[in-house]
Amino acid sequence: MHTSFRNTHARPAILSSLFAALLSFSAQAGLYTFPFTDSGPIPQEGAVFSVEQTISGIERSISSVDLILTFNDKVSLTGDRSGIQGLLNLGAEPDCPFVSFQPVVTSTTSHGNRIYDVTFSGPPGTPGIGFDGLDPNNTWALVLWDNDTSGIENGLVSWRLDITAVPEPVTVALICFGVMAAVVKLIGGWHKSSRATTAA
Repeated sequence: MHTSFRNTHARPAILSSLFAALLSFSAQAGLYTFPFTDSGPIPQEGAVFSVEQTISGIERSISSVDLILTFNDKVSLTGDRSGIQGLLNLGAEPDCPFVSFQPVVTSTTSHGNRIYDVTFSGPPGTPGIGFDGLDPNNTWALVLWDNDTSGIENGLVSWRLDITAVPEPVTVALICFGVMAAVVKLIGGWHKSSRATTAA
């Protein structure tokens, strides 16, 4: 009788732990990396360098975006308004969310190229400080220009987006509902079995 009591109460506890683990797993973030080979000089005197890339196949919403730019020189990478400026847009509409940035060297490659690596994590806007909660499956546009007037241009060698994304809330809710329904059914079956054993 004591053994039956322990089993009756231990099984729901085990199932609860399993449910919590499944819930945690379903909400884990995934990292999606998209390298692009767009390149070209970054103009001065008011002109811009602009490229677009379309991303698809991510069934999750954005948690954060890491932008990695590779430049062929350190020229105009001042990190302020006197040098290269940039925008990263999500979407092609006039009022699409975007972030602005002012590149500065964060590392150097073995070939002498300069890297700028920045993470945007926060609410979206026009401008915003990130793209949190938005759908990443869209056109991403990178725009660069140089406020310097020296006539010495820097150039973009390549760029990359590392998108950290989490499951959509609806997906997580459906997974949780299905697991909870299975747990309730199993607990109900064990209770019936336990009552039948006790009666016998």
